[in-house]
Amino acid sequence: MKARYVVVLGILSGLVSFFLFTFLDFYAFLQGPSWWFNPIDEYVLPIVVGIAVANLVSGKFNTILRIYINLISGVVSYVGSYVIILTLISIHQLLI
Repeated sequence: MKARYVVVLGILSGLVSFFLFTFLDFYAFLQGPSWWFNPIDEYVLPIVVGIAVANLVSGKFNTILRIYINLISGVVSYVGSYVIILTLISIHQLLI
């Protein structure tokens, strides 16, 4: 039962980070392509925010379950950020 909650909370915290940085990426993309691509903002910060959200919502779980939540959240955040970067780069290439 707890394993299901761990997976759901990990995915949700990763998606929160993913959507937060998706909106920031899109706003920066509208400002110009030279401004929006920064590897730290695109890959590191979404993972850090996803893990922070995962730690906030996993207060009642033991250490092993917290590690699983952090791993799931980090992977979802990274994959989401990577997909957004690839999408924005392809849109930029189409506009050139």
